[in-house]
Amino acid sequence: MTNKDIVKKYFESINHNDFDAIRQQLADDHLFYNPATEQPLNTAGHLGMMERRAAAFDGHYFLDQVLEEGNYVTINGRWEGVHIGAFAGMPATGKKVVFPWIDLLEVKDGKIAAEHIEFNPASIVGQLKTPEKV
Repeated sequence: MTNKDIVKKYFESINHNDFDAIRQQLADDHLFYNPATEQPLNTAGHLGMMERRAAAFDGHYFLDQVLEEGNYVTINGRWEGVHIGAFAGMPATGKKVVFPWIDLLEVKDGKIAAEHIEFNPASIVGQLKTPEKV
């Protein structure tokens, strides 16, 4: 299995909210870097973030472009879903949310050792807020 295949399988598990499979795909010393937290998250923190996302949104990650070089896999993708639960202090709105993201993953010994995702968290909140009437 190539590193690209490993990463695609990882995102399939995320899209199915299969947290046991995700846990098995992460290295013991896994670190998750993202714009929503000041410090990288370890495996437990990353899984907790995924569980909160699954409770707040019903959606999927789409892998629009996947590139592999050595131990690294880069993805240009988008996420699309619906707001179904509390998020950032807001109750479920039922609104559709779409945002682009870019991810760089390092694979070591067949597991995801590090993940560096970039997206705009403010764009998610902005899509959920009801515009004020003028």
